[in-house]
Amino acid sequence: MQVSGRVAVVTGGARGIGRAIAARLVAAGARVAIADLDEVAAVTTAEQLGARGYGVDVRDGAGVAALARAVGADLGPIDVWVNNASVMVLGAFLDADPASDRLQLDVNVLGAVNGMRAALPSMVARRTGHIVNVASTAGRVGVAHAAMYCASKHAVVGLTEAVRAEHLGSGVGFTMVLPGLVDTDLLDGVPRLSWPPTATPDDVAVAVVRAITRGEVEVYVPRGARLAKILPALLPRFVNEAIGRWVGADDVFVRTDHGARSRYAARVRGG
Repeated sequence: MQVSGRVAVVTGGARGIGRAIAARLVAAGARVAIADLDEVAAVTTAEQLGARGYGVDVRDGAGVAALARAVGADLGPIDVWVNNASVMVLGAFLDADPASDRLQLDVNVLGAVNGMRAALPSMVARRTGHIVNVASTAGRVGVAHAAMYCASKHAVVGLTEAVRAEHLGSGVGFTMVLPGLVDTDLLDGVPRLSWPPTATPDDVAVAVVRAITRGEVEVYVPRGARLAKILPALLPRFVNEAIGRWVGADDVFVRTDHGARSRYAARVRGG
């Protein structure tokens, strides 16, 4: 799909990866709707980028459907829908607040479900369109102190595979994006790894636009993060675990500085 002239929606688009994706889509000639729980930030970011801003809670299926109708009326039929909105709460599984468990599942998984159900019917009817679900390499591995986040991203990977299988030959493309560590406030207080290198939001955005234009299904950022899928299939578990210890990936979230993470955590708790 050529991006120029297309209508695209990006959820969680007011900051971080979402903002970078929106900026790249605008630069490629798309008409972009930036949707975010923080409507003021969405509108402000949209004004800066030359897009349209909308408020939405991706957990609310009726609200996401209303967003799709509003974008259709304002910009035209939706060609690209990027489910990017996501939250990550870190800590030991047995110490977790059930409310934070539910929040991650609702935003990360139900948000993608609601987005696809809002966007797909029109795409299927017109036999054109592209769905992008931003997952994570945490959707391929389990990492200590991020159990529910990993569970949610595994769900996004499985969801994308299954819905894509239902729509083969429909004219609608599907992409799941699996970044490693990305330098956004989602990683406040999280130590960086020596390998793979920490990506920038723009690295992810470039990969998303490329995936849409090339019809790529599974995209890792950086590309070396693909080893999170390949190595477990090739090597015994004890070898993979040894590699994880060597690069520091086995306990990267255990070593989180929660004081440095307090600002992000407060924003998540406050919605």
